[in-house]
Amino acid sequence: MRKQSIWARALVLLCCAGGVADTSQQLNQVSIGLLQRWTDKHAVHTIPHQSPAHMGAFLLDIGWQSVALSSLLAVQHFNNRDGRFVPAFSSPEMRACDKNWTLTGLVDTQSSSLVATRHIVRWFDEHASHPHVIVGPARSSEAGAVATVASAQNVPVISYWATAPELSSSPRFPNFMRTIPCDRGSAFAVCSFWATEMHFSAGAVVYAHDAYGDGFKSVLRHLCVEKFGMRIQTFEVDGFTEDAVASPIAALVAVGMNVVHVIATGLEVVCVIEAAVAQGALRRHPTSLWTLTDGISASDLGLLSIAAKDAIDGSVRIAAQGANDENPLWQRFVQEWSTFTPPPYSDRLPANWSTSESVFSDFDINASSIGRDIATFMYDAVAAAGFLACRAAPQGPLPTTFGANFYEARRNWSFDGLTGSVSFDENGDRVVASGTWSLSNVLLDAATNEFELVLKAVFDGGRWVWRAGKRDLVYNYRSTDEPVDQLQPPSPPPSPPPPPPAGDKFLLLLIVAAVAAAILFCKTHSPPRAKQRLKGRISENFFLFFFKFECFFAALLCALAS
Repeated sequence: MRKQSIWARALVLLCCAGGVADTSQQLNQVSIGLLQRWTDKHAVHTIPHQSPAHMGAFLLDIGWQSVALSSLLAVQHFNNRDGRFVPAFSSPEMRACDKNWTLTGLVDTQSSSLVATRHIVRWFDEHASHPHVIVGPARSSEAGAVATVASAQNVPVISYWATAPELSSSPRFPNFMRTIPCDRGSAFAVCSFWATEMHFSAGAVVYAHDAYGDGFKSVLRHLCVEKFGMRIQTFEVDGFTEDAVASPIAALVAVGMNVVHVIATGLEVVCVIEAAVAQGALRRHPTSLWTLTDGISASDLGLLSIAAKDAIDGSVRIAAQGANDENPLWQRFVQEWSTFTPPPYSDRLPANWSTSESVFSDFDINASSIGRDIATFMYDAVAAAGFLACRAAPQGPLPTTFGANFYEARRNWSFDGLTGSVSFDENGDRVVASGTWSLSNVLLDAATNEFELVLKAVFDGGRWVWRAGKRDLVYNYRSTDEPVDQLQPPSPPPSPPPPPPAGDKFLLLLIVAAVAAAILFCKTHSPPRAKQRLKGRISENFFLFFFKFECFFAALLCALAS
């Protein structure tokens, strides 16, 4: 009943749209709502031996705490016009803008579209304090639900991690934007790696049946087939329990596909890998090559069993690249990370996480895939929201058309941030040309028993650039043997020789029968005296005749056999 009431209230908001920006607050205040990912509600069922750690859900690791803190730092830096990491914050245009952020909501969606929708319905129910801009949520399924409800209230939404291609539809999701590239770019990078770099002609996709998995799978299959001439087979996983995963993995084994791309997130990927190892889909011989997305982090892989860690050691991860070591803004952010003090509102983060002070002093954000490739997109999402708010209403109270003005302001505009040059296209997507994708080897450190992602190549401008000047990868089970894309089916047993034609057999039998009948006729129909005279002659000549007949019969059989 509770679930139905939430969606019913959301429907009321959609049908009764007409909210206007609240102008009763101070003129320089723009309220922002941050939809964040601290926990995973579904992981309690996916990994039952893990006890809930926060509000009945599985608490994500410290990498996600760095994402939350990065968003709060961006709010602080925008309000202070601190241009150390986004130079345009301190530009004359921004200093002339009288807008500052005030935080209306800092909430955890629990990686659930229902929970995310519940939060924004509650926000819009409280008309006096609902946010003017929403940053988040993370997952594509959540983003679609949030964008649908928020658009009815003319509230812009900027996501930092939702990549599903369907979100590119402006008619369906007006006022929706994202600082991370759409999965079309990731799919093209995967297909190019398979076909151009590895020279594979076939590949398989194991994907989650959700907005992220369905969308990524569809665009990858289309690009690999149409642009690169590959054969692609897909295997859907609907629910990440042991029984739900077993069937598609068994189907994968049956077809002998040995090159596999897994499209899922976090603990879902852990379930897939465990099932693949148990059923022999991840092979030592011939060498398998499994590729992963940015949905999996090194810390997630730490939850694997010993056998599964051994199997996934040497796999490949292809992800939209947030941090680039050549970007001086990122370099400075890394250098100053340990000097940051907890920004305002950081005391609202889960108490079971580390203290914010210890994250800044002890956590190496540069070594974290979540810090590099998610926290950076989050920081730039908050930065983009600040710029667009000032472009939409540089001075004075917010107009009733603030949401539309905000979305329109994205045109012909860009800024430099932690993820490089950020700009948006007509659909609110990040411009493809401003995105890059990293390819890393997933390697297990024997000393620490922890995984690390070792950068090997970058996909930029439609081609792979190898850091070592050439491809220098290892593959699953840390193998150096070249992978095989698909197992060859066993050769069928040789067929038995065909029997002689029925007509030839009938002719031979007819000849033998005729000779036997002739001999019998001669013996039974000759007169007595003739019989007596012929007796000696027949006895003498019979064997000679029979010998000649046998020779003739043997020659005939040889001729037929040839």
